[in-house]
Parts: sequence; C-alpha cells; structure tokens
Amino acid sequence: MVITTGFRCHHYYINNMTQQSPIDIDPHAVKEIIMDDYSGHIDLTLGTGPGRFEHGYTNFKVNWSGDATTVLKLRDGREFRPIQFHFHTPSEHTLQGHHFPFCMHLVHQSTDGNLAVVGVFFQVGHDESPFLKQFWNVLPELDPHGVDVTVDNISFDDLYIASAITDEAFYRYQGSLTTPPYTEHVEWILVKDPRTMSKAQLQHFIDILPGGSNARELQPIQDAAGQLLFCCDA
Repeated sequence: MVITTGFRCHHYYINNMTQQSPIDIDPHAVKEIIMDDYSGHIDLTLGTGPGRFEHGYTNFKVNWSGDATTVLKLRDGREFRPIQFHFHTPSEHTLQGHHFPFCMHLVHQSTDGNLAVVGVFFQVGHDESPFLKQFWNVLPELDPHGVDVTVDNISFDDLYIASAITDEAFYRYQGSLTTPPYTEHVEWILVKDPRTMSKAQLQHFIDILPGGSNARELQPIQDAAGQLLFCCDA
C-alpha cells in the first residue's frame, strides 16, 4: 500500500496490521469497568512547559514535555511522558458514527519506547478555547520550509483532561498511531466529553491545512482481543 502525505510519498505495509486506529466507538458495545478502592487507577499529571511548533504539510505538531511533574501512569504501573501533541479535523475517532469537528492527540512515550495517546474531542460553541488561545496566533507563522516557532509556558489546566482521566471518564483500547508509520500496540485513552472551541478557532486551523482536512479514515476492528474497548467510570 502506498500512503501519500502532503507533498511526500511513503511506502508503508499495513495489510498485516490488525490493531489500526482510528475506530468508531459504540458506548453500548463496550465493556464497563466500575472502579473501587482496590483497583489501580490511571493518573495523568500535566505541568507547564514550552512548546516547539513544527509544520508537517498536512498537520503541525507541538513538541511538548511539560515539566518534571508531568506523567501518565497506567493501571499496570507503567509510566509515560508526553513528547508532543497535534490536531486533526474532523476528529479521527467517532462516537456512534459521529465525527466531532476537531480533536487533539497528546502523545506519550515510556522509557522502553512504548506509546500511549490521550485523545480529546472538541465541539464548536460560542466560547473560545482558552487552551488553544495560548498559541493559536502563531499558526500563520508556521511554514513547512521555515523556522520552528516556540511558545513558552503552555498549560493544559483549562482543558481539565487530567481530572477527566482521574475521574475515569474515558474510553480505552489498544490500537495504533493514525499517521505513518501506523505503529501498533498504542494505548489509547479517549476523554468522553468534548471540549469547546469557537468557530473562528476551527476555521483558523482549517485555513493552514492543504485541503482543509487531515483525518485518517476509520479502521475496522479486526482483533477483538487487542482492540477491546473499556468504558471506565469511577
């Protein structure tokens, strides 16, 4: 299979991969876990740190690692540190077939190279997203052939995703990266409730994308054992 991304062409062999993302989430078909005092919880702590913006033709990513307190801890004790976040429009995962207009993926990596991604849906409303407002003004400065842009002191406090993870308000499954090389065995944690952004903020992002969209198509759930969805509630 030949995958084309922007102005570059790459060859990736994904025919034998069975845990590909994104997928559609059916809340009525997932396994629900009710947490108690004897079960390990997933914990996410997000500090503040600078973000270095890189344009990637069909997207841009923000290299961000927070500060010394920033860590994602899974129930099995594994720890992951954030390495970057990026955005897609429309959302790549769907909820009962519904695409949200926008999503963010916060990518984490463990010391042994394993990956975990926290996904956040966005809906359009009257209010701007204070989180996006911290750096949205630099988007016009990004150039695939230009110099990277750095924004100091990016904080996730206004997204309240750390509290959503702590409160177990998420879906979880094992899938893949949604961009080349589509690496599998990625732990996905999708925050249930969408955050809000303004129509102008969404359009600002669309305007910098060739074609105005950068979402990968939905993938079939082929491996029930590997992609079993969990809906977690405290």
